[in-house]
Amino acid sequence: MFSGLSEQLLPLQQQWLKPLVRTRVAVSIGADQVTVLAHQQRGRQLLLQSWQQAPLPPGLCEAGVPLHCEALGDLIGDLLLQGAIQAPGATALVPAPAVVLRVLELPAELAAAQDPAALLQWLEPHAAELELPFALELASLSLQPRGDRWLAAFITQASLDAWIDTFAVAGLDLHGLEPEVLAVESLLPSPALQQPGLWRACLDQRQQPWQLLLWQGQVPLLHRSLEPDQAGPWIGQLLGQQGISLNGLWLLPDPAAPWDLVQQQWSERLDCPVHGLNPFRHSAVVLPEQGWTTPAPVQLDPLLAMALGRLQP
Repeated sequence: MFSGLSEQLLPLQQQWLKPLVRTRVAVSIGADQVTVLAHQQRGRQLLLQSWQQAPLPPGLCEAGVPLHCEALGDLIGDLLLQGAIQAPGATALVPAPAVVLRVLELPAELAAAQDPAALLQWLEPHAAELELPFALELASLSLQPRGDRWLAAFITQASLDAWIDTFAVAGLDLHGLEPEVLAVESLLPSPALQQPGLWRACLDQRQQPWQLLLWQGQVPLLHRSLEPDQAGPWIGQLLGQQGISLNGLWLLPDPAAPWDLVQQQWSERLDCPVHGLNPFRHSAVVLPEQGWTTPAPVQLDPLLAMALGRLQP
């Protein structure tokens, strides 16, 4: 009765004896394109496999919300087929218009429970102060501790359902949604907990308009889109008016710009250390042995940053 049992168990034994490495995909839906990055985790390394990109037909997605889930899901599924990508699930970046970030100070017992439904109920009397572009009763909420405060991400439940439905059409479980504007955080050094007052900034210069993020300690306090010719004066004026002294500026620079000159200009303008960011040079990233057949588009950078942020120990 045990005939053949050893042979049946062999694949399971092999699976237990070595880490299970599965392909995951990271997806972004921009204003005019959809980008997919296939990757695997091996230990603390992120193994990049391939990427695919296609134009986004008009009307499928508006302000970061999928409008035609079936058509958009089919497009993502076509990209997976085109790249011969097989993956059980995906993570996706939510464009800034679809998600609203707020920094909250919560009662200790409410923060400890981390119950979104209870939190939404507690927030009802303060709904006007949140200045959400949608009614609070329509919102879905996610919380993340940031020092002694909490970062809350609000999205409408209808938008969340549309994202889930879109990936279901593509044949993928949606393992997580992350605000696109915060993807860069995984590339920055973590601020020291004993120095919660330090100010840091990140300026993304790879596409126009440029994107500015400003943190105090672990807390993101400002996001602003800036035209290149306005960025320097506007940032300088903001820091001067608020009495902010930056501990450092991190740049995602335009690849065509000479780095030494860019670094010098911003260091002199803001009187702080200036550092360059390149997610492909992160110590955990392993590029494909054969390299990319075509140059990687800038849309891969936030996807790679998101994947790095989700590496499990």
